[in-house]
Amino acid sequence: MVATRKTPENRPYGYEGKTVIVTGATTGIGLDITERLLDEGAIVIANGRRSDAFLDRTESNLHVVTGDVSDPATARSLVDEAMRASGRIDALFNNAGKGLFKPAEDTTDEEWLELINVNLNGAWFVASAVGKAMIAQGEGGAILNTGSGAGTAGITHGVAYVASKHGLTGLTRALATDWGRYGIRVNAIAPGFTLTPMTEVFRDENPEAYAERASRCPLGRSGEVREQTAMALFLNSDEASYTSGLIAVVDGGTHAMSAGYKPPARIV
Repeated sequence: MVATRKTPENRPYGYEGKTVIVTGATTGIGLDITERLLDEGAIVIANGRRSDAFLDRTESNLHVVTGDVSDPATARSLVDEAMRASGRIDALFNNAGKGLFKPAEDTTDEEWLELINVNLNGAWFVASAVGKAMIAQGEGGAILNTGSGAGTAGITHGVAYVASKHGLTGLTRALATDWGRYGIRVNAIAPGFTLTPMTEVFRDENPEAYAERASRCPLGRSGEVREQTAMALFLNSDEASYTSGLIAVVDGGTHAMSAGYKPPARIV
């Protein structure tokens, strides 16, 4: 008898019955994380700015809280909803974020503030509210921030985005250091070039540029949302119980190369 291989699509991560908050849950990586958690039987508090994102999901374990994470009131609403749903919070997937890619000299103060408010301040507001609830529970917990490869290196025409994601890297490490004494683990994934709805538009409008960008990765392709989800689910699961303060760069090996170099031509 041949055992079924557990792939990212069918592998259970042990979230059944756990109460989990997901921000940025309406698209891309956040949506995939939310759907996987629901499929596993988690109680999911899903947040996004769209109220119609989950019209096709009727599970009683799904609770939708609409709101912008850059408003501290949204963080409080998420915690309140989790307490109404089950009286506890086991994990947070801090995924909400946005991008802005334009020359630094053309970036306005308003654009800078908006990126920092969503990508960094919003992550802090939610992590702070959830962390305090976990501390009060006295049973630990797990927090996963969705950063970026731009949180460990600079990229062209992304000054506000890079600054916000570098801040998120620091926030992850600082919270892991502060809250380890409470049994709370804090990690981050740093996705590389991944095929999300946003990059699908780039691919469709600029196929040659997309192919060139993907070719810079040693694996010779862009990543898939499911591959980011798999790492995120693992890091917030009990299987990663001794992992905290980790920035897991999921980019097909791109960060492993020296700056300015391209990988050799692929053989297969």
